[in-house]
Amino acid sequence: MKTIAIIPARGGSKGIPRKNLRPMAGMPLIFYSIKACLDSKEVDYTVVSTDDDEIALFAQRFGAEVLIRDSELANDSATLDPVIAHAVDVYEKKGSIAIDIVLTIQPTSPLVTSQDIDDALGQLISTKSDTIISSVEDKHLCWKKNEIGKIIPDYSKRVNRQQLPDKFKETGAIIACRREVLNTDSRIGDKVSLYIMDHDRSHDIDNLSDFYLCESLLKRKRIAFVVKGNKEIGLGHAYRSVMLANELVRNEIQFFLSDEDHLAAEYIKKYNYPISIKVQKDLLKTILAWQPDLVINDILDTDLGYISALKNSNIKIVNFEDLGEGIKHADLVVNALYPTALPYSHVVNDYGYFCLRDEFLHPPKKENTEDVKKVILCFGGVDEGNLTFNSLKAIGLYCKDKGIAITVILGMGYSYQHDLDQLMNESDLLSNIDIIKSTSRISDYMAQADLAITSGGRTVFELSAMKVPTIVICQNQRELTHKFATSEIGVINLGHRIDVSEHQIYTVFVSAVENKDMRKLMLEKASTLDLTKGKRKVISMIEALMEDSNV
Repeated sequence: MKTIAIIPARGGSKGIPRKNLRPMAGMPLIFYSIKACLDSKEVDYTVVSTDDDEIALFAQRFGAEVLIRDSELANDSATLDPVIAHAVDVYEKKGSIAIDIVLTIQPTSPLVTSQDIDDALGQLISTKSDTIISSVEDKHLCWKKNEIGKIIPDYSKRVNRQQLPDKFKETGAIIACRREVLNTDSRIGDKVSLYIMDHDRSHDIDNLSDFYLCESLLKRKRIAFVVKGNKEIGLGHAYRSVMLANELVRNEIQFFLSDEDHLAAEYIKKYNYPISIKVQKDLLKTILAWQPDLVINDILDTDLGYISALKNSNIKIVNFEDLGEGIKHADLVVNALYPTALPYSHVVNDYGYFCLRDEFLHPPKKENTEDVKKVILCFGGVDEGNLTFNSLKAIGLYCKDKGIAITVILGMGYSYQHDLDQLMNESDLLSNIDIIKSTSRISDYMAQADLAITSGGRTVFELSAMKVPTIVICQNQRELTHKFATSEIGVINLGHRIDVSEHQIYTVFVSAVENKDMRKLMLEKASTLDLTKGKRKVISMIEALMEDSNV
């Protein structure tokens, strides 16, 4: 069975001058349709039908054959059916061959892939159809004019789009038919099948807006986010990765997680990003199979074997919070939490690269008070050491006696709720404590706080951005390496939780509450930090990396 692909490409274009040769993402527009046909496994002959010598030149250089059409088939009133029939007739006579399937691919649909072509042709054969037409779902509340020109609804009932009856619109990209259908002076036979395309690939270029949109889609990169997040390391990596993905959303994004990181998966799913979850040993293979242009690792230390495997596949690599062997071969490493300089030019490390979430870049107005009226306790998405319980036990009764309200922020991975409830009931602390679970607006609660107790991760910077004097208790050894959490930025760091007693928490907290000058100094030091530019700097570095000619 022989299949011919005809690409009709006139030289004249009213909306966009010389449209078929206009550069799009670095190549003439017609290049993309020719490449899709040449890459197809089902197309035997790729032919451009044109009236234009320059189009013919480029078509031949891109690997297509060319047929010059008659002038009467190249004017504005000429329809495609006779153009396609003419091209097939000429080609059959020229090559003394018999064509079985005739495929029309429009050069103004540059997002059509060889897989689309193969799938459409396969569907034509399997359904025993005469014609197959590329289309896209088009469920909308539509209106129309009746015979007297009155505007009337083209629907029976106003319902949500998902509840409307199925309706499809031709994309114009692909029409395939059996050879004998052309003998009826049409490409549309009696039995028609629809090839439903993804919306992202269904655009046809009629105007400059279409052109810019398609060019933007062609320039998209594939970005794989590899993320960890569980009860051992918390959810900070998932928070940051989603934030970065939101900034890079113009690209094709997918998250890859180990099955051990179900907490991170649960968080990411709320943002409707595609996620691939595999056992750890299969994760690398799955990432490579997706063929990303860039991998962003937010998994702490990386090993040399993993990074080398990505590098050998010509993938650009960005790592966050990485002190492992893999750091040597990454393209960019952002260690905003680790101030120690490393001997690699591609490693950046200081608070200037910390990525604040948008709610902290556009914070609510904060009222400064002389006295401590409200305290906030927040120990991340997991709180592995149950520092919420320990801190509340240490300061709860004092705050109640002094009329200080306490806001407790619990993350989605907090697993000590029973202990916390028991403490509050036994100590009669309920009257002045507000428990907030899995909030998406923590900045609002920080803005109301006059003092905070937190762990030694990213929340320290967030509280600093909100100008809240902060006491830090480190959850683990790694947080001890976060040297930014010191008195230099207005923080009181008590060290590792296993070395911090309930009495010590109480003593330091009371001192901070009752010493206005201490809190004032802490605020002054925190105010010296400008954390508002970090995310933009990191995104710019990632975008520059993707612009590299090797990507």
